[in-house]
This record gives sequence, structure tokens and C-alpha cells, in this order.
Amino acid sequence: MKEAAKPTARVEAFSDGVLAIVITLLVLEIRTPHLHDILSKHEALEALRLLTPKFASFLLSFAYVAVFWVNHHHFFNLIADISPGLIWLNNLLLLFLCFVPFPTAMIGEYPSNPVALALFSMVLMGAGIVFTLMWRYAYKRGLMASSVGKHAAKAAVRSGLFGPPLYAIAAIGAFFAPGIAWAIFCAVPLFFFFHSMHLPEGF
Repeated sequence: MKEAAKPTARVEAFSDGVLAIVITLLVLEIRTPHLHDILSKHEALEALRLLTPKFASFLLSFAYVAVFWVNHHHFFNLIADISPGLIWLNNLLLLFLCFVPFPTAMIGEYPSNPVALALFSMVLMGAGIVFTLMWRYAYKRGLMASSVGKHAAKAAVRSGLFGPPLYAIAAIGAFFAPGIAWAIFCAVPLFFFFHSMHLPEGF
């Protein structure tokens, strides 16, 4: 007898495909430098040094998209049913994540520009807020599996509130000291990485 497909299967498959494309687009901003002397080691090393901000912005955004994908995976493992509201919230999350390559390219080109850093912050803040709303919506509408306890669901919503305020601080801080924004950008994915490593079995 053929096993029935999970109600969220199509949403998960669509989301996985979109995020795979987003990650691919990130690396396309790193273009091979032009060397006047194709055999010059010094010129090649200098060209790579000049690309350091682009490498940094790529790795940073890759980490963010990866963290969102991992937590998205955990989230849908706990969802027993789907609704139009949750589908549209998921689409809104994908909208923000699809936009990530643009501010990534900007901070790679202008790593100290406050507007570029603030834009990157706002996109991440939007994605973080929407993902928190997805948790809250699923919990309130009873879409989560019966095995998910009330405490676990509320803890997930609370953990989602960690990022957006920091992104807001990064956006404001970028206009005073770009290093503040970069420090926050590096700290947040580390927090969620270690947080995801300590999720209960079955997440």
C-alpha cells in the first residue's frame, strides 16, 4: 500500500528548491579577477586580497541561508498539517531570502557603507520576523504535531525573537561604526548554529 504524502511535502520541496537557487546566486557575485600578467604570483595574490570583502559577504550570507534552511527543516518536521495562511507566510519568508543576494553583493563591494550594511540588516530582520510569525501561527492554529509540547513551541517562538532586535541594532550601528554591524552579523548565525545542535531528537 502506498504511503500517503506528508501534507507539507510540496511546500518543503518548493522551499528547498528556492533556497538552493539563492545559495547558488550568492557565489556568482565572486568573479575571476583579470590579471595583466597571467603568470604573476604577486598580482594574483593582490587580486585575491582585494576580493576578501566579497569572500566574507558570501560566507556570511551562505551561513545565514544555511541556518534558515536548517531551522525551516526543523520547523516542518513538527508540522502535522498545512493551511493557506502558513503557505503564504512561508512564501513571504522566501521573498526575503530571495533578496539576500542583492545586499550581499552590496556589502561585498562596499563593506563599510552604512546604507549597504543597514539594507543587509533589514532583509535579515524581515526574514527573522516572518519565521517567528510562522512558529506562532502554527502553534496558535494547532498545525503542530501532537508530540510537540506547549513549552517546546513557546521556546521556539522565543528563540526566534533573538535575531530581529540585533539586526535592528546592526542597522542603526552601521551609521556610527560599521564594525558593530559586522560583529552582530557574525554572532547571530553562530548562536542559531549552536542552538540547532541542541534541539531535541525528532526536530
